[in-house]
Amino acid sequence: MEKKNIDDKFIGLKIKDAIIFNENLKKYVEITINKSGKEIYKIDFNSKEAVYEYNVAILKGLYDLNMKFHSDALVPTPVNRYTFIYYIINKFLDNLDNLDNLDKPKLNILEIGTGSGILSILMSKYFCELTNNCEKDDKLINIYATDIKEEYLEIARENYSNNLDKLKLPIKFVNSQGNLIKNILELNKELNNKFDIIFTYPPYYSDHSVASIRSFGGADAEKVELIGGGKYGEKFSENLIEEAKDVLNENGIIAFMFPDKPEERRVLVENKILNCNLKLEKYEIQSGKRKRHIIFGIKK
Repeated sequence: MEKKNIDDKFIGLKIKDAIIFNENLKKYVEITINKSGKEIYKIDFNSKEAVYEYNVAILKGLYDLNMKFHSDALVPTPVNRYTFIYYIINKFLDNLDNLDNLDKPKLNILEIGTGSGILSILMSKYFCELTNNCEKDDKLINIYATDIKEEYLEIARENYSNNLDKLKLPIKFVNSQGNLIKNILELNKELNNKFDIIFTYPPYYSDHSVASIRSFGGADAEKVELIGGGKYGEKFSENLIEEAKDVLNENGIIAFMFPDKPEERRVLVENKILNCNLKLEKYEIQSGKRKRHIIFGIKK
């Protein structure tokens, strides 16, 4: 079985090209002429509205997805989200002792904290393409995506419905009611809480953060469940690892993506993975001018 590489999905869109896919972006674009007479297109990346429209354009232009986001939620960066999904799928393939294991009749995939649904939607669209593994009629691959806020889930379901013709795997969106994995009744009833892939772009604010709706960059953090917790924002991830170690199938993986700083948070999460007897693997990626870190715990 051959893994595919889709290089063009790792790049962004020039602002000039992004306008083609989202005309709403035009009102946020400033065009100047440099000394050589070339047009320079700029947007204010401190404007949440501008970033929103730019990322809508990238999702349409690079991934052929029609997406929208909640006004209070994090505006996700599509390219690093795709990169995260790409790494997850390829790590899942690399981790199998025998790629024929992919032919088992059922695979369960779980996202924690889906927000707008972008990660699960990308997973649904690209899992089959990157694994060549969805052709058999008896194959059952399900994606479950949870969130604590019903209004986020409503938008995620709408995004799923609006892109249904492009997606290969079903997604079920579940309100977690503040739980991580084990106490979510829908997952217990349907799956007996067994998963092959668990992934999250986790909340990472510390206990010292002010609980409020952040005007830019951060998600709605009115409730402590959405903050992360701990000295460096590591508590949510540590708790998730503790639960995941008992519900992952053999060769299953749990995957996190974190911003570059603080390093202390990543170290704590990595140590928790090791303390739970999972194999640790980690990768550093460049997302524009920023670094992101992908951390895996693998059940062997």
